[in-house]
Amino acid sequence: MNKAQIMLYCSACLLLFLGGAAVLFPYAAVPRHTLEMAKTPQPMEDLPDVDLGPDFGPVPVTELVGYYLDHPPPKNGVLKREEKFGGC
Repeated sequence: MNKAQIMLYCSACLLLFLGGAAVLFPYAAVPRHTLEMAKTPQPMEDLPDVDLGPDFGPVPVTELVGYYLDHPPPKNGVLKREEKFGGC
């Protein structure tokens, strides 16, 4: 391959990529209304319940915030584990 063919191939690949990105961008973009809602703070009473799986089920956000305030994470980021003796 000579230098002209290489440049033509690289240019065609770049144009094909940019054209595909321009065509597919509207499908990947977040709608304006969703973006505006994400930028404005929402009261926690208006937020939907959070599903914590089969063990806990749906839990209101107010309970999650209350639990976080009652049981804050440790300051150094390390949880202390209680060791239990599992002997005879």
